[in-house]
Amino acid sequence: MLTAEFFRRSLGLDAIHHHIADTHALSNDFCTPEGVAEIAAEYRDVLMRIARVTGVELNVHLSSEFDTTDTYKALLSEIHTGKGEYVDRELTDMLWYRRQHGVSLKLGWLIQAIKSEQGFDERLYDEAFREHCDGGMSFAYVQPGRTFDQRRMKASPYIAIPGERRIVFKPDTNARAVYEEAVEVWGDKKLGGAVNHLNAVLRLWDKISKTPAPRTGDVIDRVQAIIDLVFEN
Repeated sequence: MLTAEFFRRSLGLDAIHHHIADTHALSNDFCTPEGVAEIAAEYRDVLMRIARVTGVELNVHLSSEFDTTDTYKALLSEIHTGKGEYVDRELTDMLWYRRQHGVSLKLGWLIQAIKSEQGFDERLYDEAFREHCDGGMSFAYVQPGRTFDQRRMKASPYIAIPGERRIVFKPDTNARAVYEEAVEVWGDKKLGGAVNHLNAVLRLWDKISKTPAPRTGDVIDRVQAIIDLVFEN
């Protein structure tokens, strides 16, 4: 969200639209409609809380709110990638946002900077869009999320695995406890660069947000202060 607002201001763009692909999640066998609906609602709530604290004007859309409309179905019928319905829907989502909301820049994330035949990230969909649709969409990427787990240091910014050492936006998060447990296991106070990553996020927060992060304490204290701010009301 912070990076999206940075681009919006820098490029003079009109709005930020955040997409929650709840319908797509149901393609996973371990997902249930009830579970997906609960997580999507929680995710939207957290996003809107952060938006209120930062002052970022954010539009949040769930796939399920528009992907059964005639407009969406008509767009979906235009897409035939040969790579399965999931990929076709990803491309249709991009077309829908462009035609319904005038979106011209899609902001995604990369697990690694260098492409790999074994890797998998949003470049798959973006390159398929260029191949099967048109040049009406530009693409930019942010760094992946960071964990405090040596086995999985880089991860999706929005998917946390149970038991993973990671600071997340939840009202009961104890950032200090997560950090100290990780340092004890890892033996590295910088946690392989994760602390530097958090510092970079804090700098962007201070640049973008109408509510700066408190200056007292170290980076972990400041992260905890932001989490507390988000869940105050």
